[in-house]
Amino acid sequence: MTEDDTWKLVVTGLKHKAVVDRKRQIAEVLSDVAGEDVPIRAARRILLTLSVRALASKPCRIDVHGEGAVFLISSGDLLEILADPPPTLAEVLRKSKL
Repeated sequence: MTEDDTWKLVVTGLKHKAVVDRKRQIAEVLSDVAGEDVPIRAARRILLTLSVRALASKPCRIDVHGEGAVFLISSGDLLEILADPPPTLAEVLRKSKL
């Protein structure tokens, strides 16, 4: 896991945290890591670039004509977030020192 992958630890930790605004916090983290929305027309032209970026643990948000956004995320990252246990305190502290 690289320094840029800390967003996955944050999302995994939030997933297991009992807070009222958990969904909003997770959405903020994902939006921060994804950056600005890519319009669907532009995404069609640069799909290969966006896919390679997602494989490098840099997901992106694609705006679908103002109706909503979809995330392009690698299956490995998605499985890590969904299936792996939450980070230990030692992991979080080690990452914060990098």
